[in-house]
Amino acid sequence: MGGNSGGPAVFAPLPIERVYLGAGASQQLNGELERIGVGRALLLTNRSLSSGRLLPQVRAAAAGRIAGEFAEVAQHNPSSTVDAALKALVAADADGLVAFGGGSVVDAAKAVSHNAAERLPIVDLATTLSGAEFACSFGQTDDVTRVKLGARDLSLTAKAVFLDPDLTAETPDWLWAATGMLAIDHAVETILAPNALPYLDALAASALEVFSKKLLLSLTGAEAPRLLCLEAAWMAHAGSFHIEWGLSHTMGRQLGPRFDIPHGYTSSILLPAVVELQRDEKVEAEACVAESLGVDSGGAADALRRLAGELGLPTTLRAAGISDRAAVESLFEGNEPALAVIDRAW
Repeated sequence: MGGNSGGPAVFAPLPIERVYLGAGASQQLNGELERIGVGRALLLTNRSLSSGRLLPQVRAAAAGRIAGEFAEVAQHNPSSTVDAALKALVAADADGLVAFGGGSVVDAAKAVSHNAAERLPIVDLATTLSGAEFACSFGQTDDVTRVKLGARDLSLTAKAVFLDPDLTAETPDWLWAATGMLAIDHAVETILAPNALPYLDALAASALEVFSKKLLLSLTGAEAPRLLCLEAAWMAHAGSFHIEWGLSHTMGRQLGPRFDIPHGYTSSILLPAVVELQRDEKVEAEACVAESLGVDSGGAADALRRLAGELGLPTTLRAAGISDRAAVESLFEGNEPALAVIDRAW
C-alpha cells in the first residue's frame, strides 16, 4: 500500500457527529433534527424524487420540522438553482438543511449553507453511492461557461448522515451503478494519491473489495448488498478532506459539466486509463488496487474496465456520446498526462 514519504502528515477527520445505518434508519430524522436544534428545515431534493413515494416518508420522519421544500436541484448543481434554493431558504425562514438525494442535492445543500448569511446545520439522506455526504466540499456549475467551481470548508460538513437502503428504492439502476463507479474512483485515487496514508489505504482497499463482490448484486435492490455498498462509499470517501485527487477526478470535474455527462460516467471512462497510465510509476499502489479487486498485480485497469462494462457504463468518451475530440483536448491543452489519458479513453 501507499504511504506519505514527504515528511510529517496531518490528517483531519471530518467532524460528522453521527452516521445512522440500516433499513429504516431514516425514521430517526426527527430525533436528529431535534438533537441539533433544527425546528424549521429546508428540504432539498430533485424533481424525480419529489414525485415519488419516498418523499412523503421523509416528510413524515421529520415530524413537522420541514418548513419548506426546494425540488429543482439539477445535475452538476447549476448556480441558478443554488440561487433559487437560497430564496427558498429565506422564504421558509429555515434554520437548517435536509438533503434528500445524490451528489448534486448534497452539493446544493453545502452551497446554500456556504452562501447563506450564516452557516446552517446539514443532515444528509443518501440515495446514491456518490459519497458527497462525507465531504466538506461542493461543486457548483456556472450556467453560462459550464465551468464547475466550488469551495471546501470544515464548517460545511454534515452534522449527520443517514445510510438507509430503503431510501435508495427509487434510484435508477444506471445512477446507482454510475455512482458506484464514482465511489470506486474515490477509493482507487485514495490509494494512488501522492499523499496517501496507510489508514486511508486500508479503508479504500476494503471498499474496493466490497464493490468488486457486491456492486453488481446490489442492482437487484436487495437490502443487504445495498447497505454494504453505502458503507463502502463511506469508506471510499473517508480521506476526502486530506487526499490530493488524481487525474480521474480533476479531469472528470471539467469534462462532466462541459459535455453534460454524469460524474460516474467520467469515472468509468477515465479511471481505468489513469490506472493504466500510472501502473509502472505506482507499482505498489496498483498492486493494492488489483488485489482488492481480486486480480493479479498489473491487472487493475482491465478489471475496472470490465466491471464498468458489466454495470452497463460507458468505457470510452465516444461511448458517452462525445464526438469532438478536439473540444475535449482543448480543455487540457498543455497537460500531457491528461492528453495521454484522453488517448487511452477515446
